[in-house]
Formats: sequence, C-alpha cells, structure tokens
Amino acid sequence: MTVDNDLLEVITAFCEKDVAPQVRKIEEEDAAYTTGLLRLAAGIGLQGLICDEQGNLEPEGFVLAHETTEIIASYSGSLALSLGAARLHAYMLCQYARPEVRDRWLPGLLSAEHFGCFAISEPHAGTDVRAITTLATRTPKGDYILNGEKAWITQAPHAAFAIVLAKLDSRDRDAETAAFVVDMTSPGVSVGQPESLIGFRGCPPAGLSFQDVHVPAVARMTVDGFNGMLEGVNLARLDCASYALGFIRGSLRECTRYLSERVAFGAPLSQTQLVRADLGDMHADYLSARHLTMAALDSFAAGGGGDLALVSAAKLSATTAAMRQTTSAVQLLGGAGLHHDHLVQSFFRDAKTIEIIDGTSQIHRLMLGKIALRATW
Repeated sequence: MTVDNDLLEVITAFCEKDVAPQVRKIEEEDAAYTTGLLRLAAGIGLQGLICDEQGNLEPEGFVLAHETTEIIASYSGSLALSLGAARLHAYMLCQYARPEVRDRWLPGLLSAEHFGCFAISEPHAGTDVRAITTLATRTPKGDYILNGEKAWITQAPHAAFAIVLAKLDSRDRDAETAAFVVDMTSPGVSVGQPESLIGFRGCPPAGLSFQDVHVPAVARMTVDGFNGMLEGVNLARLDCASYALGFIRGSLRECTRYLSERVAFGAPLSQTQLVRADLGDMHADYLSARHLTMAALDSFAAGGGGDLALVSAAKLSATTAAMRQTTSAVQLLGGAGLHHDHLVQSFFRDAKTIEIIDGTSQIHRLMLGKIALRATW
C-alpha cells in the first residue's frame, strides 16, 4: 500500500510535542498515567489502523501500523507496546470473537476508554505452550468454569478484559484448547502486583488468577484455541520487530545529534572515522531488518497468520540487531549514554526485553533450523 506520509508527519509531531516530554516519567512511574497519551493516539486514529469499529479488518493497514509503531518506539518503547497490544487485541476480537462480544469491547478499545490483555504464559509454561494447565470445564448448560494461573501478562494491571488460552475438560498435554474473552470484573478473577522489569517500565506485566470463574458460552472464540492464539502471537512478533526498528531508528537519531555536537580533540566526534563506521553498521542493520520485517508484514496481511519462516526471521533478526545497535549507541555516547536523560539507555533495556518476549531468540533459531531442514535448497 502507499504509506500515508501526512499521517506519519502527524505521528512525528505527536511524539515530539506530547511523548518526548514525558519519556522520563514513563520510565520511572506506573503506567496508569499513559492513558492520556493513549487517548491522544486514539484521537489520531492509531488504534484503528487495521480495523474499524464494526469489526471489519483492513489488511492494508498493517504496513501503516508498522510505520507508526516504529516512529513511536523511537521515542517510547512503553507507549509503542501499549499501542501494539491494543492492535493485537482488536485483531483477535475482529477475527474470532462472536459479534456480541466484539461489539461490547471493540469500540472502547479503539478509543482507549479501556484496555485488554492477552493471556497465554503461565508460571511453569512459557515457550512450551502445550504445558499450560489453565482449565475450562464445560457445564451442563454449555457455559464454562475457568481455573488457573497466568504469568507475565502485559497490561494486566489495567485490563478490562482478557483473551485467555485454556485447555478443555482435561489438563493432558494434547487436550483440546479454547480461547475466551473474559470480563476482568468477573467473580474469581484477580490480578497480581505489577512486575518490575528492566525494560518497558511504563507498561508493566502482572500475573492473573482464575478461581471458579464463570465464563458464558458466547465468550468462547470461534477458533481452535492453540492455533488462534499462536496467530495472535505472530502479530505480536511482528510488533516486536517494529519496536526493534524503532529502537535502532531512535539510536541513529540520538547518536547523530549528540555526536555532531560533542567536541573532543578540537572536532565533533561525528567527524572521526571510527564513529562513522559504527553509525554505518547501525544504518545497515536498520535497513536490512526493515526490509525483512516489511516482507513478513505483507505475508501476515495476506491471511493465514503469515509466513512462519518470515515472521520468525523478522523477529529474530530485528531484535538481535536492536540489541547490538542499542549497545553500540550507549557506547558511542560514553558516560552520557548511561544517564536517564538520554534515550539510548532506554532503547538498550527495551531491546533486551524483546529478545525474550513472544518467543526467545533461541526458540526462533530452532524454529528456523527445523524449517531449513525441511526445505529443498
């Protein structure tokens, strides 16, 4: 699709005027205050780039959504993560929620009046999704009783609803699975304390507990739970790649500004060959990761959850590049790079986080290795 450059200019102005002055606050305090920024973003239309309030998906919006996410992540990873989460939840509601459930939650999600969360991981089941033990037991009336624990759930402290993966009637490893849209005010739902992580400090995760929670039949999503949630995970992995590009982009912006102004030995540091070579590596990593991410986004927009190899490769390559280049950015700024007043230290911490969430780098290497062994070269 043709990227809306006018919108991208609006996003950049929003970041400079509204986001940049709050970045340090975002890093140091609880995420509740970001509601204001999220509603400003909703006013621009960022939550609705891939769907409308009627629940119609707009595949061409995926590329534009990536562009906006990248720009925002180059200022605040936490805000970009919150927007990416809203897009993931909107996608799942539009794609698989029953109309009455979709219509209940989607409009408020797109306007940032309320938020959701996406609950797969458990205390003893992260990457090994088949090991989850959260159980939905069918009742004689066709409803469900939900019991279990979820861990590390982004936005859980502020969520009005949760999209929850559970096994049906049995905790056997290969038991049938289902996904449910659970009202967080339901009796038996409780949320743990926000977790303090090194990255995305303005969007902390928390654990969820479900104790004999009644879930109406209509809240079950119209897809095999495991496959549907993994489709959502693929979208989250593409968002991780977009955050990564934003961190490299932000590092390039911060480094070129600082190194052009910082004088040492009688000349700006940007004039030294070693510095220019490091910036060249950063630029090359950005360009290569961006092209791979765009190809993976196109495959996802085409339907079917995207090309698994492209999605994994984009997530792995972009996040690895982000870790490498944000480390370089901190080094290039020297002592200034360690200070909270400079964004590069935030990019560095967030970059490490995205090497772990939504499938660790190791698991993506293994997945790509399996695909390589099956391929004809």
